[in-house]
Amino acid sequence: MPKKKVTEAVEEVVQEPVVSEHVPPQAPRRQGSDDLLELNDLERGVTREDSEDAKWGYLAGAARRQQILTGIVSSGIIQTENGLPVCPVDFEGLRILIPIREMVLTEWPEEDPIPRSVRIQIGRMLGATIDFIPAAVDIRNRAAVGSRKAAMLQRQKRYYATGRVKPGILMACRVLGVGNNTMTVEACGVDTEIYARNVSWEWFSDIADLHSTGDLVVARVMDVSYNEERDVYSVNLSIKEASENPDRAALEKITPNSNYFGVVTGVKDRVFFVRLQVGVNAKTKLYRSIDMPSRLDTVSFRVTGVDEENGIALGCALPWQWVDDIPREIWDIPLGACVDGEKIRYFSGGKNPSKS
Repeated sequence: MPKKKVTEAVEEVVQEPVVSEHVPPQAPRRQGSDDLLELNDLERGVTREDSEDAKWGYLAGAARRQQILTGIVSSGIIQTENGLPVCPVDFEGLRILIPIREMVLTEWPEEDPIPRSVRIQIGRMLGATIDFIPAAVDIRNRAAVGSRKAAMLQRQKRYYATGRVKPGILMACRVLGVGNNTMTVEACGVDTEIYARNVSWEWFSDIADLHSTGDLVVARVMDVSYNEERDVYSVNLSIKEASENPDRAALEKITPNSNYFGVVTGVKDRVFFVRLQVGVNAKTKLYRSIDMPSRLDTVSFRVTGVDEENGIALGCALPWQWVDDIPREIWDIPLGACVDGEKIRYFSGGKNPSKS
């Protein structure tokens, strides 16, 4: 951030009172291992219990040293009295204002408004743990401006330019935001999107069921690229690939052309995702009923094949029928089967089964 703009930003924020804001607790740290690349958080030097003078003095020293500090996003986008859009960050009880252009590596023309994608990203960052470098500190007026962008670029030089981040390794990543089908994480100075298909081996309908902003997750690096023109790096990550498929053993026991009891865990674009009772994930576009199943409906799933690469079963879903007098171990009931001489009539989930 240009020195002139930093000075102007400090002059703007000194007119605003420093408001104490609620700060969500930090996510617990995961213990390191030989093949896990973690951010080595620098010694903070101060705690929330230290005096205000001690904390502001330490912050001013960090600005002179261009030292990376870690804080928590405590609010969405706000504006100073002069209209400068900033994002408040809490550092051990001190309020640091980061101009929006210094929050992300995304660039846009000076005269243009903040891009919608940037507004959405920062809006989801409430409670996220981020790095920043103090750019200017006014101890007398208790005001400070920082730059997350400067910290990210410094991290990239330390981890990416040196080749420490490479395909195949595991990385500890900070969750910056969660949507329905994607989640944003920071991986050693690089913000990247992880799509739902790469989040977990298990089926789920919403990423928010598994992760939330502020979490710390472990992901495997799938690919790393470098943009020479912008001098920045990008990385492709998979949380799923950071662990073995827990369903692998059960998947090997699946018998093609057999039926298995399952529960619908999600429906998207007429694709049904099912968790089979035998401990295997399955999906299909085929459903033998007029009424489409909904999430949590029970179905009978006829397996026609196995996708070894993705570790899932493929086939066709049938409405599941259940009667009290059918032994629980008899779950592989084919369409039109007879139980105790009585024919089972299939129907959509949510209704009571009947005999004909």
